[in-house]
Amino acid sequence: MTLSVAAAVGLCGRVRTMASLAVFDFDRTIVDDDSDATIINRLREKKPPPEWEASNHDWTPYMSNVFEHAYSAGMHPDDILDSIASMRPTPGVEKLISTLAAKEWDVLVLTDANTVFVNHWLKTHGLQDAVTAVVTNRAFWKNERLYIEPCMHQTSCPRCPTNLCKSLALAQWGSQRRYANIIYCGDGRNDYCPATTLPPHATVFPRRGYPLDDLIKKTLASPNPQVKAKVVPWDDCYRISQEVFPGGAQSI
Repeated sequence: MTLSVAAAVGLCGRVRTMASLAVFDFDRTIVDDDSDATIINRLREKKPPPEWEASNHDWTPYMSNVFEHAYSAGMHPDDILDSIASMRPTPGVEKLISTLAAKEWDVLVLTDANTVFVNHWLKTHGLQDAVTAVVTNRAFWKNERLYIEPCMHQTSCPRCPTNLCKSLALAQWGSQRRYANIIYCGDGRNDYCPATTLPPHATVFPRRGYPLDDLIKKTLASPNPQVKAKVVPWDDCYRISQEVFPGGAQSI
């Protein structure tokens, strides 16, 4: 189920209180690749993609230009979707998400990718029904060209792009419910902001060797660390399973 943040919040009234929540980033977390980079690399085979301007804080307008170039280069929607479907799952993630859903956890995919990429990959890999909601940038096809729209328009968080602050999205998602257990699994810089807002009873899983892991290491070494949640680095999702389901990881 793909929802805007507001629609996702509206779902809260239909889900029990004191549930458990598992939040997953998509790129380099659920999939062992980067969906945007996958399409950019595919485009390079046909036509040089537009240059990325480092001064531009928002990635979404750049990807809009990439999709325009892909269309003009003759990339068919099937070319794009086949490339997305071919991305490898992170080892252990399919069983982990399926098990969380079977144990009635809310599974939220919170990502700066887009609805077309995420939904197509989840459906192809049999995980769409296991995911409670997807909060990301909206994408849609029009005359065989892919368009993308920002998930939100925020200016209150200076360290996040205007199209998505994951802290704000997560706060809106949880505004009408309480969770007994919360886990957050991610890898990138944009996962650091929500990691700093997690409560002490939550667990954040930074992928080892990626930016989120480095940022958390730095703050934990400081006199006043910003991350209050328990921190468990991971190399594959079997490590996450071991932490979330102690004693039962062998069956997962």
